[in-house]
Amino acid sequence: MANEITIVTEAELRKAIPLDLAAIGVVESAFGALASGRVVMPPILSMEIPDAHGEVDVKTAWLPGFDGFAIKVSPGFFDNPKLGLPSLNGLMILFSAKTGLVQALFLDNGYLTDIRTAAAGAVAAKWLTPARIETAGIMGTGVQARLQAEAAHLVRPFRRVLVWGRDRAKAEACAADIGAALGIEARADGDPARLVAESQLVVTTTPAREPILKAEWLHPGLHIT
Repeated sequence: MANEITIVTEAELRKAIPLDLAAIGVVESAFGALASGRVVMPPILSMEIPDAHGEVDVKTAWLPGFDGFAIKVSPGFFDNPKLGLPSLNGLMILFSAKTGLVQALFLDNGYLTDIRTAAAGAVAAKWLTPARIETAGIMGTGVQARLQAEAAHLVRPFRRVLVWGRDRAKAEACAADIGAALGIEARADGDPARLVAESQLVVTTTPAREPILKAEWLHPGLHIT
């Protein structure tokens, strides 16, 4: 019997799986399953490609009772923006948990990873932040900076967002995008210490290898994701 494999494109996935409360709920349920000890999850396979400032991670897990499991291949090449390319991309392969046969290829180009990461940030905000947030601070200016702001706003609606990045122009563009998407006040802030001081929620969204946030900036009532 022939094994048919469904191929799902990034465009199709974007239509089917938006960043919304339902997506956040799925990720929250996954964390609950993981905490219960029922999830079968081997260590991440990670390979660095230092000559290209890159790395490739292979991740998988299975929850007993589910008919399938996925394997994700997630490259991150952090010099790509210099070439006009995204830092992250990848795909997922869906297998049958009964036969091991491939059922589908999700050519998400990192989209599902972006949604899952943002949703995980929202789960943290839901359970760990103060009940009322006036200002959120975003450190970083990429795709995840925008998505983390949108996801957090779904569970903790805030009225203002501040964005810091090493590149002022990118920070201003990111703030403009977030403000337009959420309909709130948004601006770039060139002083990360001030951003932290004025925020009740701070989300760091950079691949920095050196600290971008200092302990002396912390204050009561602040949550950092």
